[in-house]
Amino acid sequence: MAGGGSSSGVGSSRIGGAFTQKMKKRNEIAAGLSLTSMLDILMALLFFLLQNFSSVKSDFSVGKDLTLPSSSALQTPVPALQLVVTRNAILVDNKEVVRFENGDIKKTDLMGDGVTIRDLAIELKKLKERSQVQSAGDDGSWVGNIVMQADKDLPFSVLKKVIYTAGVTDFVMFKLAVLKKEV
Repeated sequence: MAGGGSSSGVGSSRIGGAFTQKMKKRNEIAAGLSLTSMLDILMALLFFLLQNFSSVKSDFSVGKDLTLPSSSALQTPVPALQLVVTRNAILVDNKEVVRFENGDIKKTDLMGDGVTIRDLAIELKKLKERSQVQSAGDDGSWVGNIVMQADKDLPFSVLKKVIYTAGVTDFVMFKLAVLKKEV
């Protein structure tokens, strides 16, 4: 029995020794950097960056008789309805809607409340209806976005009437265009 026990002990140590040698070889291989794993990580980062990268293309142009106020704002222009208020007129998407008289809106161009600009309201309602028809395939929600360019020397009473008229016609999301202040 003693011989049988010793032979089984010797055999198990050989098997155990071979097993530990294989484990050591596996650990040596796994200890180094795996090129496949690194490439997978780099590809995931590349796809993430490509998906989240956006180039800003803006067809934003400032009117010729317009001086925008300067600001330290960092946001880029967004695509939206362009409302331009110069010293002489109000333009919606480069179409003159209302002409000023002596630097103010004529009384005949105002509605009964004395604040709403009639022709501007009509034009904005047309644009709203047109954009609602185009976005009918979407979820049905409509947000009235306007990028407003206004001359920095305009009186506040004129700007108030323009903003009020836009608000009445459901254009309530305003972005005011400014020039980046040079530092």
